[in-house]
Amino acid sequence: MHDPIRTALYRFFDADDELLYVGITYDPATRWKQHQSKAPWWRDVAMRTVEWYDDRPAAEAAERKAIRTEGPRYNVIHRPTPIPGRIAPVETCTHRTLVDVYRDRELTDAQCRRIVALLGLRGER
Repeated sequence: MHDPIRTALYRFFDADDELLYVGITYDPATRWKQHQSKAPWWRDVAMRTVEWYDDRPAAEAAERKAIRTEGPRYNVIHRPTPIPGRIAPVETCTHRTLVDVYRDRELTDAQCRRIVALLGLRGER
């Protein structure tokens, strides 16, 4: 049996609201100092969010799900191997298209620009 220790799930975003990184920690301030000293993407962090979970296993499950479904730019662990023309699959689905992911979501301008860039459209109509 594990000793339940409250654990934080955090997300870092850039100035365009693009998700840069998702992680978990018992001590956000200490972990963020580690990122600041080692992560080359730290200079791009403009906003961060924190969600607290009652124990580490719950936070780990939420982290895996967030990385697989939200696609942070700099996470490596828990990220499935990309398939050309597809986004990362989730646990219950083999492949998902952009339409599947964004069907019921309102996108920010930054997200729209990123999708356009990924698709190679570059503003063409």
